[in-house]
Amino acid sequence: MGRLDEENEAEAIKKMIHREIQSISSMEERVAFKELMEGVFLSLHETNRQMYAALKQRIEEELDYGKNHYHIRTGVIEREYFDASHYLLSPMDERDLHQKTYDMKEILQAVTQEGEFCLMKVMLCCDFLEIQRLWERQPVFEGIIETKQPEREWRIQVRLRENKDYLQKIEYLYFLFVRNRIPWRTVNAAYLYKIADVSVTGLPKEITGNEKIKQVSIQFGEYSRIVKKDMIPVWNVQKLMLDGIGFPIPCMDHVNYEHSISLRDYGTDNAYLVEDDRKVQSVSQIGEKLRIVCGFGEAKKWNVYRIRSSQERKIDRYTYPVLGNERAESFAEKYERKWNQTIRTKTELEHFLKGFGLEDYVRYQDCRVEDRFPDQKQTYSMNSFIAEEIRNREAQKKMILFFRPGSKEKWLQRDILSFLVSETQRIYPEYDCGGVLL
Repeated sequence: MGRLDEENEAEAIKKMIHREIQSISSMEERVAFKELMEGVFLSLHETNRQMYAALKQRIEEELDYGKNHYHIRTGVIEREYFDASHYLLSPMDERDLHQKTYDMKEILQAVTQEGEFCLMKVMLCCDFLEIQRLWERQPVFEGIIETKQPEREWRIQVRLRENKDYLQKIEYLYFLFVRNRIPWRTVNAAYLYKIADVSVTGLPKEITGNEKIKQVSIQFGEYSRIVKKDMIPVWNVQKLMLDGIGFPIPCMDHVNYEHSISLRDYGTDNAYLVEDDRKVQSVSQIGEKLRIVCGFGEAKKWNVYRIRSSQERKIDRYTYPVLGNERAESFAEKYERKWNQTIRTKTELEHFLKGFGLEDYVRYQDCRVEDRFPDQKQTYSMNSFIAEEIRNREAQKKMILFFRPGSKEKWLQRDILSFLVSETQRIYPEYDCGGVLL
């Protein structure tokens, strides 16, 4: 019940009481009726209204596990613009903050023993299908290593390799969600599928390993337009090591112990995941404390992952948009999710996908169930690390979701489409889902 409805109801009750008073001819009965209404009926109505409001708030809070903000945001920032004191975003890999230095002996040893050496990481600013063609072609690029002892230019052979280091961090985050018994939602990690390693695969035979490197440059040829160097993948997740408060308290089951961690200095509006897996039974946040119940009875330090939550600030300026997996939910949707009620109609599916607020990138049009996908699949799973041990995807019907391109970031659209399809797959396990950009 909204505030306006409450005011209208109160006004209607007052008018009803006024009419009843006017209909009473006896003055004594009027006074008695007024006292009865004022002392009993209106007080009872106000009490019921307050109890209803409190019940509604309690139900909404219970339904909304999202109040703890287990929402993941990802992005990329140029190294020169990265702010280590940023209120929201941290590097996925701290090593990305440092300019890489090269040692010829290390390069020679890696190429000789392993066949390649990773010089750097780059981001490929192009469509998913173009990247797939690049992986199929495996083009060879030419690079030059300039040395100062001796002063010389060495021509080297370079290839682009698909980087999966950051995707492994998303996979580990999934297992943390499982350990902490938090429902998983697909991470919108579009940029991470565009990170590539620039690897040296061939060196001149004359190199001894004693040369001192001055500079390394790569000629990417026709791909120069899409290669972006010095990019740092970031997210709103930060690893902390926190001390417990006081001594562990034995639980009633005489097996487990309750540990507490103070969150006062780290923000109670954030969400927290505990990394330790030593018989952890439950993790919950109560006010300024993180409560951990586990079978470990000694005081210890805890590895905790903080998922920072904050609204964008007016001074924020990003070259590349920050992508999130949060979505707006109505009360009815929260209720349905609480009781595991599935989406059954096309209209419900449309509302579900629009709730992510990604229509500037792709716009949902329709879906169909077919026996097979179109010739070239345009999307990929962002939850490929979740093992499918029961369902046989080959035997399943195919749910094809159709989208039209939006106005923003053409090169990201099929990746964002893959995120939406992966979320659809999560709620429709009975189908093998795929997307098509019309």
